[in-house]
Amino acid sequence: MSSSGAPQRDSAHALAQNDWILVLDYGSQYTQLIARRIREKHVYCEIHPPVLEAGLLDRRPSGIILSGGPSSVFEQGAPEFDASLLELGVPILGICY
Repeated sequence: MSSSGAPQRDSAHALAQNDWILVLDYGSQYTQLIARRIREKHVYCEIHPPVLEAGLLDRRPSGIILSGGPSSVFEQGAPEFDASLLELGVPILGICY
């Protein structure tokens, strides 16, 4: 246990248990704050760009947060959403996206 009384989780254990949150950064100024708040709850999370790296989803996150930015989703050149995320069967939360 940590000094705060909460159990500590290390990243290897979290990844082995698929107990982690994927934060996709679509240009938000709050992405780092969102990740910090998740980590303060002793949940492992990773921030990645919206263009998914090969094999990233093979690790099966427990949930996904889309952290949006000031670009309109309708403007030309705006970051695109990968619809295959919807087929993972995990909760998805869009913030400002």
